[in-house]
Amino acid sequence: MKSIIIFVLMFSVTVQADVFKEKSFKRPTREVSIIITEDGFYPNKVMAFQGEKVRFFVTSTVDDSQCFLLQKHEVFLSAEKGKVNEGETLLDHAGRFKFYCPSSKFEGYLTVFEKFKAEAKQKRDIASDSKPNYWLPRDYD
Repeated sequence: MKSIIIFVLMFSVTVQADVFKEKSFKRPTREVSIIITEDGFYPNKVMAFQGEKVRFFVTSTVDDSQCFLLQKHEVFLSAEKGKVNEGETLLDHAGRFKFYCPSSKFEGYLTVFEKFKAEAKQKRDIASDSKPNYWLPRDYD
C-alpha cells in the first residue's frame, strides 16, 4: 500500500513539473471582422500588438460596391453583400494606420501597440549609505 502511495505522489510531481516548463508558441494571429454599413465601418477602431498576424474578414450590408484598404500593409479586400472576403497581414511595426474605401468617405483606424520590453534591472545604491537630506531644528545638531 505504501509503495502505491509513493508511486502516485511521484507521478503527480512529475506531471506538475511538465506543466511549468517554458513553452514557445507560433506567431499569434488576431482575427478581426469588419462590416461595412451605410454609416461606415463597424468597428472603425481596431487594436493589435506589434509582431501579430492579423486576419481580416470583410463583408457589406449595402448593395453598392464597397472595399477595405489598409494603409501601408498592402491589404485590399472587396466587400460584397452576403459574401465574406478575407486577407491577412503581418504587423511588424507600431503605429496608427488608416483603413478606408476610396469609393466612399468611410474610414477607420488600426492602432498597433509596441510590445512590452522588459528593462534590465538598474543598479541602485543602498539608501542608508548616504546621509539623509532633511531639515532639523537647531536643538538637535
